[in-house]
Amino acid sequence: MRLQSVDTHLVVALHALLQEKSVTRAARRVGVTQPSMSHALSRLRAHFGDPLLVQVGRRMTLSERARDLLPRAAEAVERLEQVFSPAERFDPGRSGRTFRLVATDNLELLVLPALARLLAAEAPHVDVRCRNIPADFAELLRSGELDGKLGRGGPVPDGCRSMLLAAERLVCVMRRGHPASRRPLTAARYAACEHLMVSPHGEDHGVVDRELAARGLRRRVTLTVSHFLVAPFIISGSDLLLTVSARVAEAVASKLDLVVRPCPVEIAGYALTLVWAERSERDEGHRWLRAAIARAVACEAVGGPGAPG
Repeated sequence: MRLQSVDTHLVVALHALLQEKSVTRAARRVGVTQPSMSHALSRLRAHFGDPLLVQVGRRMTLSERARDLLPRAAEAVERLEQVFSPAERFDPGRSGRTFRLVATDNLELLVLPALARLLAAEAPHVDVRCRNIPADFAELLRSGELDGKLGRGGPVPDGCRSMLLAAERLVCVMRRGHPASRRPLTAARYAACEHLMVSPHGEDHGVVDRELAARGLRRRVTLTVSHFLVAPFIISGSDLLLTVSARVAEAVASKLDLVVRPCPVEIAGYALTLVWAERSERDEGHRWLRAAIARAVACEAVGGPGAPG
């Protein structure tokens, strides 16, 4: 039987009649007139081909079919109430929800340390799962399998929203004592050095190379790596230069004894964003998550994203 052929209002009437074993009491319980409930009983009897309520002396009792229906009718009404009841308010202090994010490792450095402190203070039972960004992240956001994508700004996918987290600029990083650290770093001296490039997708040239080419210069990229946070450790023990975001540089420079210089090639900054699905826009828990991520970025004193150069 198709559900379209059933008047689901009768489920409530059936439950009341089986519970009360009285048309009058069932009508009062549901809030309808006695004739309306009597009409509902007639329709139910016709539907099931069974009297359901049987007169025994001065009392009504349940038929065998009605006894079988009683627990199922109660369960059906309970499920209907759950469907149509107001959404439960999100309380970060009590919620045990799990949020799933994808991010580059530079955005993990920017967001997660401070976010972990916020979770501990405000949402001790909320969990966050973060992994690398897959090619189909937009579809995963729209399907509800992911809650957000943290990364470099770009076109916002259909059915998604975006929020600016921070603006980023590029700097040049080298080990202390590097020959290039002893004199002002001009574009020509910069190009003459050997370079390490962060290349998550395997490219061996980027925006820096295009800017150098516009000046008639060319650099040698000696080594590429796929992750932002491994690069400074390589720099600390080599004569390579790294062009990376100021946030990554500031996060590791003192720990690894690195020298940070302004990039001698003028390169426009870029946006760091959080992307989520429109379907999550009004969800209270998701709204809290977005605000928490924004606060984490605002209060994070060190750490942050990098950019391939």
